[in-house]
Amino acid sequence: MKTDFKKALLGAGSLLAFAVAAHAEETSTVGGAEDMAIDEIVISARKTTYANNATDAIMMDQKPAASSVLAVVDSLPGMFIAEGGPFGSDDWSTTVSVRGFTVSLSEQQVGMTIDGLPNGNSNYGGGAKANRYIDSENMERAEVSQGTADIASPSHEALGGTINFVTSDPLEEQRFWGSVSMGNNNAQRYFARYDTGEFAEGTRAYFSYSNTQNDAWIGNAGGTERDHFEAKIVSEMDQWKFTGRLSFDDVTEANYQQISLAEFEENPNWDRLTDEITGIPYIDQVYRPVWGTLRRNWFAYAKAEYRGDNFDFTVAPYYHDNWGRGDWAPPYIVAVTGGDVQSNGTIYGGSAAGSYTYVDANGTPLAPIAGCTATLPFPYGGSSPASNPACYEAGANPVSSYRHTHYGKKRYGVTADGAYRLGEMNTLRAGLWWENSDRHEYRDWHNIIDPRSSVQFDDVAYWRQYDRDFDVDTLMLYAEDTLELGRLQLRGGIKKYLVDLTRTDNFGTQAQQEIESDSDILFSAGALFAATDNLEVFAGFAQNFAAIKDGVIEGAASVTNPEIPDLEGETADNFDFGLRFGNGAVRATITAYYVKFNNRITFVSAGDPVDGVDYLEEGEGAYFNVGGIKSKGIEASISADFAEHWNIYGALTLNDSEYTETTAQVTEGNKVALAPEFQLVGTLSYYNDGVRAGVSAKHVGERYGNFANTEEVPSYTTVDAWVGYTMPEGTIQGIGEIDFSLNATNLTDKRYLGGGEPGAYFIGAERQITANIGFKF
Repeated sequence: MKTDFKKALLGAGSLLAFAVAAHAEETSTVGGAEDMAIDEIVISARKTTYANNATDAIMMDQKPAASSVLAVVDSLPGMFIAEGGPFGSDDWSTTVSVRGFTVSLSEQQVGMTIDGLPNGNSNYGGGAKANRYIDSENMERAEVSQGTADIASPSHEALGGTINFVTSDPLEEQRFWGSVSMGNNNAQRYFARYDTGEFAEGTRAYFSYSNTQNDAWIGNAGGTERDHFEAKIVSEMDQWKFTGRLSFDDVTEANYQQISLAEFEENPNWDRLTDEITGIPYIDQVYRPVWGTLRRNWFAYAKAEYRGDNFDFTVAPYYHDNWGRGDWAPPYIVAVTGGDVQSNGTIYGGSAAGSYTYVDANGTPLAPIAGCTATLPFPYGGSSPASNPACYEAGANPVSSYRHTHYGKKRYGVTADGAYRLGEMNTLRAGLWWENSDRHEYRDWHNIIDPRSSVQFDDVAYWRQYDRDFDVDTLMLYAEDTLELGRLQLRGGIKKYLVDLTRTDNFGTQAQQEIESDSDILFSAGALFAATDNLEVFAGFAQNFAAIKDGVIEGAASVTNPEIPDLEGETADNFDFGLRFGNGAVRATITAYYVKFNNRITFVSAGDPVDGVDYLEEGEGAYFNVGGIKSKGIEASISADFAEHWNIYGALTLNDSEYTETTAQVTEGNKVALAPEFQLVGTLSYYNDGVRAGVSAKHVGERYGNFANTEEVPSYTTVDAWVGYTMPEGTIQGIGEIDFSLNATNLTDKRYLGGGEPGAYFIGAERQITANIGFKF
């Protein structure tokens, strides 16, 4: 790599010298439940024994209102967020990375919570990232624990830390808020929120709705439409606070496709999906509108919090209902053998006994003309003669399928946390998280009625390939002791997961599969020392855990794989050491970390790979615990009010992540694919008398793109800029406030490769200019 990590690490010493000139805003800690007060324009961190950062108002202003809430955390140290669609409008192409841990199509290693409650995993199939639960206007802040999270954080996948998205509370005064946004690619967003104010003693609520639409930024076909609703009620009386929240999200997204580095170098403006129907199914399998993600999420919780003189208690039951579908258009009809034929003609079960691509006028499958060798050069390196219409007699008709993978999930659970203070120095804390999750997944194949002219498909499927249920029972127990010894705070805790996973084949042709994915007792410890009124030093250690995912036992081969019963959950040992310092005008943090990731679960392929897209998922292989990853590095940030009305912010990330064991996929000592080693953020902003403006740049250094470390993904720098003005209240009679803003993301229209998977990358979204006008009554 051109970025020399060791040199950069030494160079960070100079940053440490001035980082010890600032301190993140302190917060109050009550019985171990920590609430952070955020200043309007400064970076903040919780006063605790592990590395953490939180978003501020500048980061919120930097992104358009239509943006995904994930995008807001991209400026924080250690964070890498890549979204292929404008405004995070394509879950398929979204990647999150921190300290070498990733959320992508194949990995779920970073935890996400909503108001401290679990999001239900972040995977594409039956998962939901934070943007499915929250509109940006209703987000108070996002708190990032880059490695060691709070001991109570409920997640199955927090190997690389946790991002907690905190929603705003209802206002105490009645208010109506409406806004309209317009931008490139026919982007439009309508948002409305009504705060009731206090309608009963200590009780207030709000209701909000938004509709967001935008076209795909590549080509002239496909796009996203999203409807989102939220409601929240808060009631406070004496020592009690009661909260109820409901969110609903319904979205249809056209996807972007991964490409190779060579394809990017050939044409960086195209992901090789097409805009028009050609009538040739082999080509039309990459027609963007058939690459679809449909998702609908309901999420609700009720929370009761008690704060007493010596005892605090919180309990929060919740419920989540997820429905989804993923679409593709395989360029053939599957010939199914076996299975049960239903009354409507759908075959349940059975297996593929080949496929065909052209039929005669009677619907009889045809073979290509003997000796014809003509092929189609696009896509996926070209077709066989059987997919080329030139290899058939006149009158042959093409056939193709519309493949739906249906995802459903119902979760219900509860978190409970209690803290008892033994005098002024000692606090004992204990709690639990319990959840039952039932995920239903099935796949069916539909005939496309006339692939020569459209992708309209029969409502009745000709084949239901599989139908499975995955039931997961989780119990997490924890206990922690905190000692306050003058300027020194000490913490120690233990935690354990009890996770049972059951797979049921609803066709009854495969045996039920069960896996116990319990953790060992997990330890955490930390210390915080207030060296002066402005400087604090912290050190922390925690063992993180990720349970075995149900994807490990999705396929039929998993039932007979002898390794499955011996699989263990993944673990990571996290060590943090850092400083926080502040004198009011300057605030900063710096953290050095070391992470050892063990028992990495990896799919090891057997046999030859399938050309193009493996629509039938016939690629063979098995899952194994194989080695892991170790990461070390530095994360630093600084925020300085260097002149009246002006603020400058910077964040530095130096990360060195490598594989620790040679396997069929990786070589010991190789760098972790797609894990950024060097990131630098710089932001300059201005606030004065209702005027706000700023510019922010982020540089991401070169990364190895593949497991073999033979391919380097180029570095890139993106720039965001914004300007806004809030008219003083009362300027226009009857309107309390009018706000205008203009945002530009990727201002220089940089073409770059963002996230993806090893060897296959998504193109970063082009420049987006968005204008917004909002009214508050």
